[in-house]
Amino acid sequence: EKVQDKGLSQIQANEKRSWWSIAFIWVGTMICIPMLMVGGIFGTSLTISSVFWATFIGFAFCCLLMVMGGIVGCDVGLNASMCSTHAFGVTGANFSSALSIFICEAGWFAVQTATCAAAFNTLMAIMGVENFPFWLSCIIWGAVMAVTAVYGVKWMAWLNYIAVPLLIILCVYGAIHSINLGGWEKIGSYVLENTMSMPAAISTTIGLFAIGATCNSDYTRYCKSRGDVVKATVLGVLPAAVLMIMVGAIMAIGTGNYDVTAMFAGLGLPIVAMLVLILATWTTNTGNAYMSGLAACKIFSVKDEKRPFVTMLCGVLGIIMAVAGLADFLNTYIGILGAVVPPIMGIVICDYWVICKGDKTKWSPVRGVNWVGIIAWVCGGGFGLLETLGV
Repeated sequence: EKVQDKGLSQIQANEKRSWWSIAFIWVGTMICIPMLMVGGIFGTSLTISSVFWATFIGFAFCCLLMVMGGIVGCDVGLNASMCSTHAFGVTGANFSSALSIFICEAGWFAVQTATCAAAFNTLMAIMGVENFPFWLSCIIWGAVMAVTAVYGVKWMAWLNYIAVPLLIILCVYGAIHSINLGGWEKIGSYVLENTMSMPAAISTTIGLFAIGATCNSDYTRYCKSRGDVVKATVLGVLPAAVLMIMVGAIMAIGTGNYDVTAMFAGLGLPIVAMLVLILATWTTNTGNAYMSGLAACKIFSVKDEKRPFVTMLCGVLGIIMAVAGLADFLNTYIGILGAVVPPIMGIVICDYWVICKGDKTKWSPVRGVNWVGIIAWVCGGGFGLLETLGV
């Protein structure tokens, strides 16, 4: 099949897609291992009702920002990095939004590839194949995920049409099995008083998804209207986020462990655990490769027809980092760099809705560097960095 997804140029009206195809991509992104792990942490430090409200409020706030930022992409038909060229300037965007997003997403691709490879090796061991090479698992699954991203939004949507229902069934099954094992009374009364504050819990949920939320325009540029952006974002993100966090909390209480593999193993479901890990990582990691490829296209001013090649190169880079065992190293530095990415979305939103008054006819790329936007980003990102480093 011919690869048709664009890189930097504007999406035309005849290239727009249904809102639910975009929503399914976000659902697949939300069904990921970090969600279950955060749910597990919440389950042992918050009451069940507090887990729900912290998740709902945190992701509702994310959705609000995503909708406001995503509408920019829908209106002007450009990806997230290109949408920042009015706020930061064409050159300025290369060294602010595009570079930051590229490093974060390429790094996360490496981390998730290593996670998927480890899960696959465990599944192979369960099936009697001992000592399957980790490097080979990284290459196999990294290539599968990168190729899916190369074919763009259409293939990513189809992957999620197939994987999302199966993942929801598996996760809900795990939660029900956990309830039957421990009893709802135990789960409901496991934490009687919060040991984590609600503001801290809400902040955790927002931080968990801040980098991905910044790139909403990479997908919403294909939405037909502002209303479609709202539907694709809210229905794609909020229900799935609440489900995954709640499932993680319930399973952690039922098994006494918030490590995802241990959760399922504790329920006597090792094969289910590995299938969830592999599928959930696949649906999430294609987005990491796709977004890093788009950011790289912006940095190097790559033409549309080269976008698949650049995306594949980003995938190869991620695979090399995963094989080299840099996952733990990357986790730390991606977290630090992640602190400077969310302010980008805030600046782009303010620029479009305040400076341009939400009118796409008043928006156009600014040549060179827009120093007002850059200085605002340095200030916002600086405060975020200081907070992350605990200064």
